[in-house]
Amino acid sequence: MGSYIDTCIAWNKFHHAFMLLTFNLFIMNTIRRIITASAALIISLQLANAQYSIKGTVKDNETNQAIPGAVVSVPNTTTATSTDAQGMFTLQSQSNFDSVKISSVGYTTQTVAADKSQAINITLKASSNALSEVQVLGIKKAETVNILTADDLNRGNGLSLQDALNDVPGVDMQTRTPWGGQRITIRGYMPNVGMSQDFNGLGYKLYINNIPVTDATGSTIMDDIDFSMLGKVEVYKGPTPLYGSYIAGAVNLYTPVPDKTSIQEQVIGGSFGLFRWNNTITIAGDNADVFINYGHQTYNGDYRLNNNSLKNFVTFAGDFRTSAKNTVSTYFSYNNSIEHLGGEIDSSAFYGHGSLNNPYYDNNNSQVDIESFRSGVTDKLDINKHFGCQTTLFATASKLTQPFAHGFSLNNTNTLGGRSAFTFENKGDKLTIYGILGASFEKTNQIAEGDFVLPFIAEPPFYTTTPTIPSDANNYAMNYAIFTNWDFRLPSNITLTIGGSLNFNEFGVQNLLDASGVYLNNPTKTQVFSPVFTPNVSLIKVFNDNVSVYASFSQGYAPPLLSEITNTAGKVDSTLKPESANQFEIGTKGSLCNHKLSYQLALYDLDITNRLVQETVNSISSYTNAGEQRNLGAELFLSYSAIYNKDAAITLLRPWVSYTYSDDKYVTFVTYTANKTTGGETVSGTYSGNKAVGVAPNVFNLGIDLATQMGFYLNVKYQYVDKVPITYNNSNSAEAYSLLGGRLGYKKQLGDHLTMDAFVGADNLLNSTYYTFLFYGPNINGLAQTADHGSGDGYILPAPYKATFYGGLTLKYTF
Repeated sequence: MGSYIDTCIAWNKFHHAFMLLTFNLFIMNTIRRIITASAALIISLQLANAQYSIKGTVKDNETNQAIPGAVVSVPNTTTATSTDAQGMFTLQSQSNFDSVKISSVGYTTQTVAADKSQAINITLKASSNALSEVQVLGIKKAETVNILTADDLNRGNGLSLQDALNDVPGVDMQTRTPWGGQRITIRGYMPNVGMSQDFNGLGYKLYINNIPVTDATGSTIMDDIDFSMLGKVEVYKGPTPLYGSYIAGAVNLYTPVPDKTSIQEQVIGGSFGLFRWNNTITIAGDNADVFINYGHQTYNGDYRLNNNSLKNFVTFAGDFRTSAKNTVSTYFSYNNSIEHLGGEIDSSAFYGHGSLNNPYYDNNNSQVDIESFRSGVTDKLDINKHFGCQTTLFATASKLTQPFAHGFSLNNTNTLGGRSAFTFENKGDKLTIYGILGASFEKTNQIAEGDFVLPFIAEPPFYTTTPTIPSDANNYAMNYAIFTNWDFRLPSNITLTIGGSLNFNEFGVQNLLDASGVYLNNPTKTQVFSPVFTPNVSLIKVFNDNVSVYASFSQGYAPPLLSEITNTAGKVDSTLKPESANQFEIGTKGSLCNHKLSYQLALYDLDITNRLVQETVNSISSYTNAGEQRNLGAELFLSYSAIYNKDAAITLLRPWVSYTYSDDKYVTFVTYTANKTTGGETVSGTYSGNKAVGVAPNVFNLGIDLATQMGFYLNVKYQYVDKVPITYNNSNSAEAYSLLGGRLGYKKQLGDHLTMDAFVGADNLLNSTYYTFLFYGPNINGLAQTADHGSGDGYILPAPYKATFYGGLTLKYTF
């Protein structure tokens, strides 16, 4: 009955949100009629003067996503137009023409026949120097969005997102195991400056093919994502209303969209028993595109104990064009990932190249075992030349089993939800309006069981070890939002953007055990947060279609997690507020020197308030909104296509640089503990004014991409990461390190149908001592192990101390 009531409550709230959406649509429709009527005369005059015209759409051939701002022109004339936000265009000419040329920054220019009797659909392929140009693809949009194409994602072994994502300025991705436990930090923001949020991804929203990977609790687990099968990645840095207004931003993953029917086999092997096998089938037709892949991966990781992994992925993605105006996209994946946990070590062992073994993890066979299903369907409808609609429905389910250093946990989670957005566009000579209005809903149910062994630090636990703290809870989290975003394209190439989202969050906690471990029918304790409105406004000026300057302001928020709204006595705190932030940003981006030099520069000020700080009063631990953090930073990306000529012996020579400067500090950060004498609370730590943990002040990447007419190619990258504070009192830091790696390959077309790509590569050619993941805390005593006079488990996840190697072969037969 409780589940039925919860469902009813959720439906009522969702229904209320869509009623409000319907009202807003009525208002928007009224505005549309006024704008359309006022523009009708101008549009009719334009059509009267044009004797010949052609319509169509321009999309990315990897992701099938619209390409806004692409230039469509009649070759050898001045007649041209550009695509709108949906990739649509109408090209009009007083003279007849039989072909059109399509070009866009970051894509290979294409010329196609002009069939004026029907709309044409054009797909562009990212150019081989895509990283430099696609980085500044949004030259006409006042937001910092970095785009990685398939070429960028495969500059290393192609199996990990970490290598490619860490090339993006302002982004840091770490992994707790060699192939799992991913945590992404964007512009230095990690929720909760207390002591508990060291795992998984928090503070941003992650999607794959429009399906949220981030559940309604705010947690993002990526162990079960097949990164080797991605065609495109978008990184939104900072709050954006279209993706939940999370403080750190959003990351969108897309699988490839086939351009031809093919069968592909790929094998990759490497150091420490790495073996990867991919079987891929793609089907490309006039009315449907289908992508199917099975991937199997093993790794023994024997540079340390209990470090092996096993993964199996099945992915299906399809686009089905039911009519000229309607496309239905589907996505389904089954994933099974087992990542063993070698555990953390201390700095003395790490920098002394001592033992990499953590007995607390080894003896309990610690691992993260995830079995998951993820599915969704997206319906995209072009209603008419002014209106469109896109709706996504999704469902996910996972079972996470985890023996860890001091216990065992089992979480069964399922998530249901949907997102629907209406678009409106009206183009005019002096004013073009493009708007989005939509709503989203997501609910996660979680059954959490566990057994925690006390004391926290003791001899390695065995099944007979006592005492234990059992747990069994039935929890839920629910969020829904109404969002909108409007672009007003004004004369003089100026665009004003105004948007925002109204966000609702609710949590429920049902503890099924009492102190003695007896099952009870306890009521569900709920916490409903007041609605949070997060506005967004920006202004951009474009010069000569090559260079732009912009300024923006956005607000974001991050609600507490389920574990944070309940204190250790089982009481739900109804006074907590979501963490909130204001981000100011100015920047410039574009391409110079006949598009050979591409650049992007952003300066930002991210002020985070209501930070959740952990406190302990009378032996009861809880959280309170008592902190403020200020993140100041600069991000720079430069690349220069010294050679870019497909007919030359060397077809591509391109050096590139990315640099991030971060000055992140705690404005207010104080923790409290019990005062045994007075029974009240006293300050246990004051960290105000200190550097924020987990953020390197300087990160520098330098790369060179080279390709030849014969088919040989080379990608080389050098990375420098500055020292990183790991304790809130700034007394301890992880040392700076440098990495050098590269990939050498030979890609060739063998006959009319077969393509071969053979490659070898290496990481850490400098034999540097570096980490893959860091844990943070108030002081070193709470992090270090007993051997280093601490009371913790360790805090460094080590990478191999010496260079690692890999190689692979891909064979693709195209029909």
